[in-house]
Amino acid sequence: MIKLNLLIIGILLSLTVHSQTKNIDWDADLDYLANELPQKHYNFFTLKSKNDFLSGIDAIKEENIGVSDFQVALKTQQLIAKFGDSHTMLNFSQLLNPNQILPIHLFWASDGLYILRTTKENEKILGCQLLSINNIPIATVIDSLSTLFAVDNQAMIKTLVPQTFPSLQILEYFGFANTEQVVLGLKTETMQNQEYTLKSSLAKREDLVFFKPDSIAFCLKNEKQIFTDHYYNEEKIYHILYNKCFSKEIALEYGNKELAETLPSFKEFEEKILNTLASEPVTKIIFDMRFNGGGNSAQGTRFIEKLAEFLESNPTIKTYVVIGRSTFSSAILNTMDFKRLTNAIFIGEETSGKPNHFGEIKKLQLPSSKISINYSTKYFKVTETDVNTITPDITIEMSFSDLKKGIDPIFEWVKEQ
Repeated sequence: MIKLNLLIIGILLSLTVHSQTKNIDWDADLDYLANELPQKHYNFFTLKSKNDFLSGIDAIKEENIGVSDFQVALKTQQLIAKFGDSHTMLNFSQLLNPNQILPIHLFWASDGLYILRTTKENEKILGCQLLSINNIPIATVIDSLSTLFAVDNQAMIKTLVPQTFPSLQILEYFGFANTEQVVLGLKTETMQNQEYTLKSSLAKREDLVFFKPDSIAFCLKNEKQIFTDHYYNEEKIYHILYNKCFSKEIALEYGNKELAETLPSFKEFEEKILNTLASEPVTKIIFDMRFNGGGNSAQGTRFIEKLAEFLESNPTIKTYVVIGRSTFSSAILNTMDFKRLTNAIFIGEETSGKPNHFGEIKKLQLPSSKISINYSTKYFKVTETDVNTITPDITIEMSFSDLKKGIDPIFEWVKEQ
């Protein structure tokens, strides 16, 4: 199953991607979209009708006089989002201006949105909680930004809104800001409702500064790793972090030898896991997919089948599967593998992805703007119950205090069991 990257909006906001488009024939593009998307998508009209789509296209065409290309693109994406497939979307990255991006990275903790990265000149806002922009409550901003996605659940909002927020063009589209600066309403550890003017800037990597916690939990320290592990000898806990359903073997399967050379081997990783389980006195396994946005589910399924056989022969070992707001697509299928094959306890947060979902992404390109559209070519049905998320048995969300102290509340909970 081809991965839909949940960080797609983050990619759209990449500071290195921008090109001016001129003389777009939006009528031609919209007519093409109206004709091609329903034909190519596996089943686009499960939530709304074809008439709803065509009338929505007509409304955008009627309103595009005097409207910027970017605004037409967002209107089109909002229309697509209403049809409920979170894998199908319009990619408007070429219309984003890197000079109109706020130098800010947000973390959605259990107690609010916090600033974890900015530029050196704005260093004083690191670790502050975001309450408002231009006196508009952050909850209002979140509600509007959420209309850009096919929102299956609250977890998806928590994942995508922080990535979308930095675009002043998007904030301007909703009437929250201009394309030069915003006034942030902030809360610090000692003071409420501090105001700070943040200007857009083309931030270079060397200009960035990061919030520095007292320490960093294992899961966050290794969030960018494709997969890794750690055995805690004192606690006899084996923590397996599976952040992406991808590997050297999958890249080779796709015929990409150059990419494969840069990736770790899952076959070697699997052997290491099984050797650790055979040689160490493990009493608890944590299989962690809280950051896993997908890829190819097959390698995970094969591994889970082997792990299930091991657990059947070692019934005293407790297994905990961690899921969260970034668990999506193929990682959902692997989550369902654990439900099908093991007695694991599921902990963490609700998943962005649904158990039954569209996927297997392909692209079509609009003829005039050259903007591409992701669309689904397959429907994955893994359960008879059509729910909009996988809810953990035990809900545990990281607070900003946990982050600051380097505490993983999930690991701490498992340790106490």
